[in-house]
Amino acid sequence: MALTPDEIDGLRELILAVYGPVTEELLRDLCRCITAAGQISSGDEYKLLLAKSLAGADDVIADTLRRQTDLTNDAVDQLMSWAAEKTAPLEENESLRNIAEAYVKVTRKEVSNVLGQLAAADVDGRVYPIKDVYRRTMDYVFRQVSSGAKTPEEAVRRATLRLWQRGIRTVDRSDGRTFSVEFMAQRVIMAKMGEMTTAINEKHHDDGGCDGWEISAHSASAPDHEPYQGRQYSDKEYKRLNSRLQRRIGTLSCKHIAWPIKLGVDSPQWTDEQLAEMARENAKGITYEGRHYTQYEATQQQKALENSIRQCKDRIAAAQEEGKLGSGELRSSRILLRQLNAEYKRFSAAAGLRTAPERLRAAGLGRVLKPDGTLEMPQPAGSLKRGDGTLDIDTARRRHLEYLDTLTDAPDRVKMYLDYYNRANPTEYRMAPGLHHAVAYSETEDAILYNPKAEGFDGLDFDDVALHETAHRADVLNMRSHENRRFRMAIENAVQDVKERMELFRRIAPAIKQLATKDIFSALSGGELFEGSGHSKSYWTAREDNRALEIFAELFVLEAQNSPELKIVKAAWPELWAAYISLF
Repeated sequence: MALTPDEIDGLRELILAVYGPVTEELLRDLCRCITAAGQISSGDEYKLLLAKSLAGADDVIADTLRRQTDLTNDAVDQLMSWAAEKTAPLEENESLRNIAEAYVKVTRKEVSNVLGQLAAADVDGRVYPIKDVYRRTMDYVFRQVSSGAKTPEEAVRRATLRLWQRGIRTVDRSDGRTFSVEFMAQRVIMAKMGEMTTAINEKHHDDGGCDGWEISAHSASAPDHEPYQGRQYSDKEYKRLNSRLQRRIGTLSCKHIAWPIKLGVDSPQWTDEQLAEMARENAKGITYEGRHYTQYEATQQQKALENSIRQCKDRIAAAQEEGKLGSGELRSSRILLRQLNAEYKRFSAAAGLRTAPERLRAAGLGRVLKPDGTLEMPQPAGSLKRGDGTLDIDTARRRHLEYLDTLTDAPDRVKMYLDYYNRANPTEYRMAPGLHHAVAYSETEDAILYNPKAEGFDGLDFDDVALHETAHRADVLNMRSHENRRFRMAIENAVQDVKERMELFRRIAPAIKQLATKDIFSALSGGELFEGSGHSKSYWTAREDNRALEIFAELFVLEAQNSPELKIVKAAWPELWAAYISLF
């Protein structure tokens, strides 16, 4: 067994996502303090504000790092264990388990160092420790505004420009250079993961009496590795080759790995013809808007677009704080984000490349880190809690609005309700300590009720939950799916179809990854399929309307997210899909 190229890509993407919360939270707090400085002209008032802001920054930094460290430690444990198991079965080999456990400890320490060297860019673009940047940027804005040199809007925008352009940084202790926190964490974790998988493979090499190595091969290889991929080498040849390469094989700085072989016994996985064809296809590449890209160059252009999207999200975070002074930056930034997302999808489609979410799905990775070892992108509701255990609704709403801005492929009928119930007529969130479920929409109270102490609350993906409950509100106040005869009849026909073809749907079930799709299968099978993945069997029989209400909400979610799993529903139950569309 070995990590596949898709899995390596997915792991990189996941690590970037793990570190999104820390950079966004610190960036927002910095911008809040900078904006406050732009609203004061009195020196005495400013001294009080500065003292209060710096004291508050200590709390924000400490709290953010504490929560991020907890999340990171959990992520490292699961990512490293998952990668180790993909490399070799550890259950019956104590020495391999010891190797994996040792690397987990080392990696946790290394990423802790990443978080311990936080920095940011000042107005002049130079990087300083993050606490110094609070003082320096606030001083700049106060001086500019109090002297009349700039308006508050101009001063704040100038002070935050370098922040969102460069993001929250961290210092590399080895050479003093600075990198974005997300990139540095990704580099550290992937490097240690590469060392771990190499150590496991070397143990296999020695225990198995191997005398050589085979390097994996994949499409769109980088030029420095393409001549060597798919080839077999003796121990001596492989060592000499790897020592010459600037990016060593097995470090996961690329998507190549090497596994132990017995020369003359183990046949190569790829023929010379197959490797030559990969090279030809790489060189052929694509022509996009008049420019030719090799397949490898196309992957690099896609990564550049992904970086631009991340930078634009930082720009939005800064602009939301600047907006208190009347800046028009927020609207233009959101428009830019939509344009970047659209271009990213167009380019990726033209190049035949998986987008970031697709890379995660292809790697078997989803959206939250779960105790059972399945890996998903993190945006758990638990990370939105305050220190007292209550949900920070303002932060949750703000982040959800940013998430909605990324749903550029959602159909207009869905966007209309998402915009209305999140901006024009925002849904109320109300804490309900007695609620048996973590989250539920209440028709009588016209509010989303939540219990932050309920079992499973901390692991919920807030964006998915908010989408789902917004769909319930739109349905109850507008479509009334549970009262629609056509929709209910289509559901009954689909239920009968599932009963008659249960074995077929059982075979299809392992391919279903998204919770919304699983819930639809569960509803139609009365909980026989995906029991434990969502609603219980008793839920489907407790109330006649439940099937219609949940199926509508889940179809709404799948449409909003432009999920590829919608095609399964459309193909299996076209009558149900048509009835759903007719409700709008």
